[in-house]
Amino acid sequence: MSYAPDPEGLRSAFAAERFAFEETSIQFSLVEAGRLTVTSGRIAAGDPQGEAELQPFTQCLPNGEYPVTLAIARMGNGDQRIAYARVQLGAAPVARWYPALVATQDARGLKPGDIFGYHVESGSACFMDPQAGPEHIVTFSTDGGGGPYASYFGYSADGCAVSLLTDFAVVPNIHDAPPTGRSWWKRLLFFWK
Repeated sequence: MSYAPDPEGLRSAFAAERFAFEETSIQFSLVEAGRLTVTSGRIAAGDPQGEAELQPFTQCLPNGEYPVTLAIARMGNGDQRIAYARVQLGAAPVARWYPALVATQDARGLKPGDIFGYHVESGSACFMDPQAGPEHIVTFSTDGGGGPYASYFGYSADGCAVSLLTDFAVVPNIHDAPPTGRSWWKRLLFFWK
């Protein structure tokens, strides 16, 4: 399977804790960005001022109002960036992550390290209900351009979508920085625990 978010990085981010990897240490803090109202059963993510129209992800969701939380990473040098943006869709813990796909994408073709993602040219990103109009959008600054940034649905043990996450590539994913000094079997167990 393709890239997956680092589970320990995610846990630290949304617990507003310190996370260390390689030579880097990050202190996370949380910011509530607003509530996303979904009336069409679909969510899209991307640059709200980009040239292309945002396409909804294929995952259907119950209509409702969902909180959007930003995990802000403060580096040791004082630099601060959004590491993750999350739409909380349910209360159950995430048991597995899967790429958030639009209708033209197929995750079976992704190789380790590959992602589907969006670019940010305007310095802003968003979650929105693309069929419900401009009042159904939560926008936030990404502090510059870049990308591609991947989005993932988190599923509970019983298969329900409980989270939608965009990873802004601050914390290395599990294929970029495997734990060193461990056998392939121990690395595999670390990745899936």
